[in-house]
Amino acid sequence: MLRSILYLFFVCTVIFAYDDVDFDGVIDQKDRCPATPITDLIDQHGCSIVKIMDADPVASHYDVILGIAYDSADYGTSREFKTVTNTFQADLFLDSWSAQFYTSYYSLDVEGSSNSKGFNDTSVSVYYNYRPFNEENLFLRFGLGATVPTQKSSYNEVDYTASFTASYIAQNYSLFCGYGYTVVGDEDTDYFKFQNTSSFNFGLGYYLKANIYTSLSYLNADSVIQEIEKIRNLSLYLFYGVNDNWFFTLSYSKGLTDATSDLSSNLRVGYYF
Repeated sequence: MLRSILYLFFVCTVIFAYDDVDFDGVIDQKDRCPATPITDLIDQHGCSIVKIMDADPVASHYDVILGIAYDSADYGTSREFKTVTNTFQADLFLDSWSAQFYTSYYSLDVEGSSNSKGFNDTSVSVYYNYRPFNEENLFLRFGLGATVPTQKSSYNEVDYTASFTASYIAQNYSLFCGYGYTVVGDEDTDYFKFQNTSSFNFGLGYYLKANIYTSLSYLNADSVIQEIEKIRNLSLYLFYGVNDNWFFTLSYSKGLTDATSDLSSNLRVGYYF
């Protein structure tokens, strides 16, 4: 069970059983190892497969994730925009802290126009995970990040983001929500003005099995351009853990405004070290 990985994707994608003293996802009545450290990888009996703390006094581990995404939209125009994006993500976990590196390369096809390719902006983020009440399944996550302008543009500058997410676990269900605020450093042009943005999301998740998790969520976010309406979508997410190392994620989003992609899908494969 990849508890730390799941926690990163949706602060509370790991669903612990209600009667579970060591919070390893195996109910106490079936747990053969009732005091498993939270940082360990465990088997279906609740016993450690990998004892991270034995190798490092500060629990550390990491993952690498490759993905491909497809987006289709008309943005309220008569032309269709199709984008294929290849993504790379690396995560590092150090006890309650985690760090993330994310970059991507896109190929854009605009109907009736020339195609374009190149790197999107690259982001680096740091997170702190906190559980305020030991007797309650409430989990909080605070994040700070910077988006570096690796996409070629004359007005592109560094952006800074602060985020907060919270989730509450009850049996196999997870209620989660999040808020983010971005200070946009891009310079205004003659055609449009940039603005700082805020976003929030909320949703419901369910743990089908020890290695299968799914969720449905809603996103509402400002556009970085003042004249463009808000971004709103509904997303369906699925996590499947193949074994103790390999895992897949699949997401599908439906846009609810003209400023949002009509259709967006994302398939990723990751390896947990």
